Amino acid sequence: MILVIPPELVGQYRPQLEEMHRLRYRVFKERMDWDVNVQNGLEFDVYDTLAPTYFLALDDTGTVVGTWRLLPTTGPNMLRDTFADLLEGKAAPCHDDVWETSRFAVEAPDNPDGRTMVSTITRELFCGLVEYCLMQGIDEVVTVYDIRIARLLPQIGCDPRWQTARKRIGNTIALAGGFEISEAVLSSIRTAGNITQSVLVNLAALRRAA
Repeated sequence: MILVIPPELVGQYRPQLEEMHRLRYRVFKERMDWDVNVQNGLEFDVYDTLAPTYFLALDDTGTVVGTWRLLPTTGPNMLRDTFADLLEGKAAPCHDDVWETSRFAVEAPDNPDGRTMVSTITRELFCGLVEYCLMQGIDEVVTVYDIRIARLLPQIGCDPRWQTARKRIGNTIALAGGFEISEAVLSSIRTAGNITQSVLVNLAALRRAA
């Protein structure tokens, strides 16, 4: 289940957003040992101050177990302003119909079926992202991701429209890519994940706001 929190709904979901920042701390700092900004067990960065849209994956108890962030490429974004080296001198995408995703994080549960559960969370995050972008008229998303995610993309049913060469960034091998947003892509992700209906828990509210 994916809860989408656009800027106008942030006030309604502050506890869930705090839980999301704690999850990001556990994933990016404790598990991956990235050089990230941390305060009181919360991970956040400057892009969290720019009114992004958040995607929160919830388990059956309503606990946040995954997240993603969405920002327009017409403003500050990580590919253009933090990881521009990946573009090797090329201009970063900048268009009203092209948005950037960042801070993808999934927390593996402590049980023997952890790998299956993570795969389910990941598939639903991808599915929810495409669903929401279609509602908003977004044609493409760009993102910086590591080689672990790159290996998963064919299994998820989502291949990049374009991608950069791989480069080492800190302790991670990363690349950037652009991904088509279309009904065909949504269908591919749903088929690969055996998803038969919308994964968005607040779909009705989002449709009213669209």
